[in-house]
Amino acid sequence: MNLVLLNLVAYVLRSILIDICHSLIKNLLVRYIFLLIINFIWLIFPFWLISIISPIYFVAIISFLVVAISLTFQNTINNVVSGLILLFSGGFEVGDLIQINDIDGIIKEITLNHIKLVDFDGSITYIPNRVAFNSSITKYTHIELKKFDKIDFRTVIKKMKKTFIGKEKLTRYVKVVELLGIVNGERIGEILEPIFKKYEPIFGIKPYFYVNNTVADRLSITFQILSRDPNSILEFLDPFLKDVLFQIYHDKIYFDWNQKNQTNNSVI
Repeated sequence: MNLVLLNLVAYVLRSILIDICHSLIKNLLVRYIFLLIINFIWLIFPFWLISIISPIYFVAIISFLVVAISLTFQNTINNVVSGLILLFSGGFEVGDLIQINDIDGIIKEITLNHIKLVDFDGSITYIPNRVAFNSSITKYTHIELKKFDKIDFRTVIKKMKKTFIGKEKLTRYVKVVELLGIVNGERIGEILEPIFKKYEPIFGIKPYFYVNNTVADRLSITFQILSRDPNSILEFLDPFLKDVLFQIYHDKIYFDWNQKNQTNNSVI
């Protein structure tokens, strides 16, 4: 009876401490460390009581539980361990634009169980940490490194603080586009310049491109969209690509549209 009461008291204290952690600790990693410590203490507390009352029962129960937990919660344990490794590695964080398993999206949440991604369509994808840990990850958001014309140590220190402490980052998103039909590769830069100027204030940095290869009736080009705000890329990538295609095939679109209107008028 006393053992049950002690467990109830421990459970109530655990709940209070968890609520305090959620309300006071804002840093995600620190919060999870505290929660793990609280849950670990609460987990071993009843076994500690059993070991005091009967050491023989304690050894038997521990042996059984180790096997049962390792088999039952294998995926959960893998997720937690993978989540801790991902959190401590510092490879990416909330707000970064990444690609996991061919899914491009911005990280909205990192927990000990999963990573929450929002892709370009606005869909939310939850990726288990063990899957993310064993997958190939492309990171589009990086810490921005700048060159200095003159070495001024005070300026360098200020820039380093802003970059590493303030986490000033640059997102570079790469998109390969295959253009069909007759497209003049030499004039493609001149054709796309108005679109690049239009989206420069939106992304904060002027997009650019380079031609990969040219074959019969096909032109492969790579666009690089840069921004210090990955959300702007997530929001405006589709309109940017639509404007690019409309700009390239402007004459053909209007020609087909005029022909269609003339056909409809003649039928009427």
